[in-house]
Amino acid sequence: MTMELLERIIEENNIPKDVRFMSDSGWECDPTEMNGVYYNIQSNTIVFTQGYGSDREYEQSDEWEILYCPELIKIQELEVYPVSSWMSHGLNEEFKRALKEAGDFEQYYGIKETEDKYDAIDFRWRPFFYSIKMNGDFIGYIGFNGDDSALEPEIYIFKQYRNMGYGTRVLRRFTDIVFKYGLEKKYSEETKRIDSVYSPRYANVIPNASAVFPQNLYATVRVENEFSKRMMLACGFRENKEETIFRLIIDKDDSESGLIHVSKFEITKEEYQKRD
Repeated sequence: MTMELLERIIEENNIPKDVRFMSDSGWECDPTEMNGVYYNIQSNTIVFTQGYGSDREYEQSDEWEILYCPELIKIQELEVYPVSSWMSHGLNEEFKRALKEAGDFEQYYGIKETEDKYDAIDFRWRPFFYSIKMNGDFIGYIGFNGDDSALEPEIYIFKQYRNMGYGTRVLRRFTDIVFKYGLEKKYSEETKRIDSVYSPRYANVIPNASAVFPQNLYATVRVENEFSKRMMLACGFRENKEETIFRLIIDKDDSESGLIHVSKFEITKEEYQKRD
């Protein structure tokens, strides 16, 4: 960890200048790379660690707030991690449970709900998909579909966390990330797949990673979903009212059973730069 990185972490999180520094380097005697930063507001103490995912008390206690690890995207009290991260373990099961409890399957996917459709849900190998956590619990996810030039955001917030501004906050931050810094993906020799990663402006070096800089973000929202439409507008997307779009609903036997009316929202990199 460099002094430049540490200064940015302290500044961005409004940490007092008289903060105390401590290190937990594990049991090794050799020099180790410290790549985790935790903060205790009560004792005004920062602890440096070798990453995350252990059973040390500051990684399990509400008294300690994680400020940095290489994969973390910090959005105030929210923590966002690539689905390939250890910190996203369990997202599949939590999302399926939340989807069932909310009764959102048909509205969200546009197909009739069956148990085998749940079996097909798997985020683990989807590039540009990220879990959203708060206080250690999953509250939803955000992801991007499409190609390298144009991406479509996909976002789902668990029902008990809706209408609190979390979705807007995350989508707004990712709009900044996409157009300012790009997204990164890398080929994993271990899994033989492309994994999603995020190299923040701290300039981490990620082997075998390639940056993607899309020129356009677009999304479709059901016309009756006023909350999602307001979220898109709050994040700088414009509604294309000249284009009327209908999508098919697929029934349980994979037959067509009807149409849903959706609105299209989009923002280009040029529009984003002009807005700023």
